[in-house]
Amino acid sequence: MKAGISDAEAVLTSLASVFFQTAPDGPQSMRSPAGAGATLEARYRVLLDQIPAVVFMAYLDQGIGEAYVSPQIEATLGFSQKEWLEDPVRWYQQIHPGDKTRWCEEAAEMFLSGRPLRSSYRVMARDGRVVWFHCEARLVRRDDGEPWFIHGVGFDITELKQVQEALQEERNVVSAIFDTVGALVIVLDREGRIVRFNRACEQMTGYSVEESRGSALWDLFVAPEDAAEFRDLFLQIRDKLSRTEHESRWVTRDGNQRIIAWSAAVLHGTTQTPTYIIV
Repeated sequence: MKAGISDAEAVLTSLASVFFQTAPDGPQSMRSPAGAGATLEARYRVLLDQIPAVVFMAYLDQGIGEAYVSPQIEATLGFSQKEWLEDPVRWYQQIHPGDKTRWCEEAAEMFLSGRPLRSSYRVMARDGRVVWFHCEARLVRRDDGEPWFIHGVGFDITELKQVQEALQEERNVVSAIFDTVGALVIVLDREGRIVRFNRACEQMTGYSVEESRGSALWDLFVAPEDAAEFRDLFLQIRDKLSRTEHESRWVTRDGNQRIIAWSAAVLHGTTQTPTYIIV
């Protein structure tokens, strides 16, 4: 079931009305037993306070005094625990405008379906900074199925996001250079299969990257009489790191031949990334 904005707003309104209440009189909830249980709860809160993330909990049948947010909220966003909890919808107000709609839909989905919420959002700090949080939240229900409380944790992933954005910008620059350079540039895997080539190569050969991907370069572009030699040279370059220049006859899609002077370099991979050969 896909939750909509109206569902999310109804949930937020309901939550806000709960938070403005005071805790009910009578026996304490299971969360606040007397004696040894109270000591255990105090130790639990001390543990939560030490976790390097923002931990939060809100009972849906209690007042604002029963809500909890760890003190890391102040170091991360500039709001004290008291300030954060006194305004029952402050957390919603601080969500970046560009992420509010998505947050509403995903939070409402959690409330309506019971599935955990796992997502990342931008949150506005008190001083105007944008902080990225990866959030993990869960709705816990009573034995009778009624909603009981929400608990979750938010990890500050701002530095990770900044690195990702910088890498993406670098990739965009490299791709722009790759596609505008006049030389033919082809990326091959260790077996000589085409992974990608630039616009100059596409224009010269008449083949698109999509239809060429996965084909051995010497089977598609190199003239049949030069294919075996080209393959042997490629393997030498791959295994011995040779970078001497060579010449081969390449055949375009329309059957014309071109004499290509070429060299290659090995781009070594890691355990997470493969090795490529740049021709």
